[in-house]
Amino acid sequence: MNYSWSFSNEKNRWTSWYLIAITVMIAFVIWWFISKIYMMSISILLVSWLYFFSENNANDETNIEISDLWIKVDSNFFDFSKISSYSLIYEDDKAIILRLKLISKWFKILDLKIDNEITKDLKAILPSYIEEDPKEDLTTIEKIIRLLKL
Repeated sequence: MNYSWSFSNEKNRWTSWYLIAITVMIAFVIWWFISKIYMMSISILLVSWLYFFSENNANDETNIEISDLWIKVDSNFFDFSKISSYSLIYEDDKAIILRLKLISKWFKILDLKIDNEITKDLKAILPSYIEEDPKEDLTTIEKIIRLLKL
């Protein structure tokens, strides 16, 4: 059994989003320089640069494949034995995320974009391999991040 899909990683942000983000970043840097908190200014510049760099160098599309033994995300394999549970997360009546809870020290959650059509297929495939956690929902922080399109 093989099932696969892909989704776009492209960010659809408007120009004013970038202008607001740059304005807020510059305001914080100026505030911290005036307050003589130089390391905070350097830190915010470094974090902003790393975020921008990682966003621009990310793959345009993510490919997911499910087989009898594993879930493959791009070139990374996740054995079913290393996944404790999964959740299908909805926003209103639209499926938006397949959340895999991993048994790992570093990466505990893997979120994959889905839609209602993919959800129907996943509901037929995944229960025979992994336990479902139907109580999972977006956290408040995740809702804010989705609202701000971060």
